[in-house]
Amino acid sequence: MKVHHARRNVALYKLFVLFNEPLFWGPILIVSLQRLGRMSLPEIYFMESAVMVLMVALDIPAGALADVIGRKTTLIIGRLFLLGSIIGFATMNSPVEAWIANIIWAIGFAFQSGADQALLSNTLKEAGIEKEFTKIEGCAVGSRFILIAFCSLIVGFLAEIDLRLPLYLSIPFVLIPLVATFYLKEDRAKKPYSAKEHISVLKRGVMFAIKKPELVWIIGLCALVMGASKIWFFTYNPYFEKVGIDLKYFGIIFFFLNIVAWFFSKYAYRIETRFKERTLVATMILCVGLPILLMGLLPFWPMALLVVVQNVVRGFMKPFVGNFMNRHIDSEDVRATALSVRSTLTEVVSIVSLAWFGFMDKSLGLLTSLVVLGIVVLVLGKLSYMRYKRLFSGV
Repeated sequence: MKVHHARRNVALYKLFVLFNEPLFWGPILIVSLQRLGRMSLPEIYFMESAVMVLMVALDIPAGALADVIGRKTTLIIGRLFLLGSIIGFATMNSPVEAWIANIIWAIGFAFQSGADQALLSNTLKEAGIEKEFTKIEGCAVGSRFILIAFCSLIVGFLAEIDLRLPLYLSIPFVLIPLVATFYLKEDRAKKPYSAKEHISVLKRGVMFAIKKPELVWIIGLCALVMGASKIWFFTYNPYFEKVGIDLKYFGIIFFFLNIVAWFFSKYAYRIETRFKERTLVATMILCVGLPILLMGLLPFWPMALLVVVQNVVRGFMKPFVGNFMNRHIDSEDVRATALSVRSTLTEVVSIVSLAWFGFMDKSLGLLTSLVVLGIVVLVLGKLSYMRYKRLFSGV
């Protein structure tokens, strides 16, 4: 693929990532599920855990399908499901409807997972500019954060007018990535679909991922950091309410969170070149575990500001992990499948963790549960860091 064709693909990829998530929903996610979906917090945790089982079941097969029939095709399928999902969330009136919308979202996410980064990586490799992956991915994700940040400023006020309004406003923007996907160019040779080839690619991709120590380690780190971050995110709304922060300020808080995430995503490639990898690994672990522990121990409104630290990791993690994995995946035929293994195993941990945290929240309360979660992250993070030093002693 010539460089100018690659640049065109990169521009479309950035547009795809920019509108990849609903713009006006993040600050009121839990509140909308509670009030519109009529669900309690433990019920939401259980729903998320249960729906992730479906996503786990589909993730790797969908990645293998992308390696067989093409990443562009599966991205289009995924976007259609995600469009249906946000429409479902915007119109939900019961737990059943919330469940249906969430299931549709899980299917769409599975088809998209792995295929997007695999297509970008292949594009850059064919153009001979694969070293630009972190920079491009960081800028793409960072642009999304900055857009969501400014949208978040008005979410709280829109929600006070009508809680459904932010959800309805998100729908038109979800169409943009779908349109962009149709114009992506994929030169990689594709085969007619056959179940035999699908299963063959699936097996080879899974074995490739689990036999390479470097990939096993990064998958484990992702499972720990992203699993804990997902739980933490679902505690934002109830923690803010517990320490007396009014709903109308949620959007303003999310604005600053996304500004932080934007900065660390946009400049991820510079951070990678200026700091040793082991320093970045240790910092990410501390930025997740320590604030969770402190928020549980000191339930006062200033401690809610510690969620800013998690967004340092939120911004930096995806470009860092994507670059790390693509550097260590030397088989183009199973790239999307191997990337999906990471996503799948991370979600497995999230399933177990959300169910565990939901049980703790119901039994021990939010604050004690946060303390336990923080301790677990720090202990397991220490073990992960020690494993890293053994694998990459010269880094």
